[in-house]
Amino acid sequence: MEVRLVRTSRRPAWPLWSIVVVAAWLGLIAATVAAARAFGREISVCVFRRLTGLPCPTCGMTRGVLSMLHGEVLAGWAYNPLMFTLLGLAAAATLARAAFARKLEVRMSRRERRLAWAALTALVLLNWAYLIRYVG
Repeated sequence: MEVRLVRTSRRPAWPLWSIVVVAAWLGLIAATVAAARAFGREISVCVFRRLTGLPCPTCGMTRGVLSMLHGEVLAGWAYNPLMFTLLGLAAAATLARAAFARKLEVRMSRRERRLAWAALTALVLLNWAYLIRYVG
């Protein structure tokens, strides 16, 4: 594996689909919070949970973001540790790119790439087990 710091533009070219997904997610959160306040109870928007009764691998993200917005950072992270860690790393990489016009470039062999995907899959499954056991 080869990791190096390379010069790049300060502003990444965001694909339109990613902007639409984030905007839709934020809109859904806003609508859910407004509906929960109007009806006086918690409203679940997770289709996976409604169908299976189990939390999905990203469950807890909305509650975590809301906790963090209220200043409860550790409580927010506890709702979904892996996803908030990955989001934090992505935010740090984006800020570093904007500040220094540099990014990390990782080159892996086919074997290393397979191992990386296997490790990520294992982390997602472990995080999901944590969500099922502790967050529910």
